[in-house]
Amino acid sequence: MTLVEFLGVVKGQKRETLALSVLYWHERYGSKPSMTAAKVKSALVQARVAGASKANVPDVLAKAGANVNVTGNTPGGARRWELTATGRAAVRLAHDLPEAEPELEHGVGELEKVATKIANLDAKKFIQEAIQCLSVDALRAAIVFVWVGAIADIKERIWQHGAAYATTAFQKYNPKAQLRTYDDLLKFQESDILNVAQDLGVIDKAQKIVLGQALDLRNQCGHPNKYWPTVAKAKAHIEDIAGILWV
Repeated sequence: MTLVEFLGVVKGQKRETLALSVLYWHERYGSKPSMTAAKVKSALVQARVAGASKANVPDVLAKAGANVNVTGNTPGGARRWELTATGRAAVRLAHDLPEAEPELEHGVGELEKVATKIANLDAKKFIQEAIQCLSVDALRAAIVFVWVGAIADIKERIWQHGAAYATTAFQKYNPKAQLRTYDDLLKFQESDILNVAQDLGVIDKAQKIVLGQALDLRNQCGHPNKYWPTVAKAKAHIEDIAGILWV
């Protein structure tokens, strides 16, 4: 759902509702837990909200009471605003959205913290995709993206041992294996990548077992079937992978 569509539901309502809706949309769909008043106003203008260009958004947010909280300032001194639980509830009421699942919201917050610790940029991008999926209750997609981020990170750690060592390690499972570039890792089954990761000391035996289970869950979620994971299952999947690779 685009911001234009999201704001269309509350078209004509008071400025506070529109500003809170912008914060909610960017938190849920744009992975932006906080925004400056200037950014909120810019979003309203871009969404073609009538009168947005003349709106005093800093004043609107300052008078929003328990619906918002100031998280800090930008280097230029502008306040950064975030929604409180009260503010989220107010937006859901205005948009006639179902009550949020606390466990799901907690999972999003925890995954956002994990993302800040990931050095591998490719892995981080996949985790950011997972955050967006989790925030809209797309649990199967979130599980898949977290796994893709995990395997990207593991491949990078294997490659750090060098092409020669990696080739020798993979030849244990595929005698014809030959690695010359990082992209050659794409030729191997993910189960073999986990085996090699253990052999090279990237992960230990117990961690490989847990990651193997995570791979099985990813396969269940990545193919058409009738399996639909619970929030608890998705959270456990994320926590297992994060605990091994990034925490």
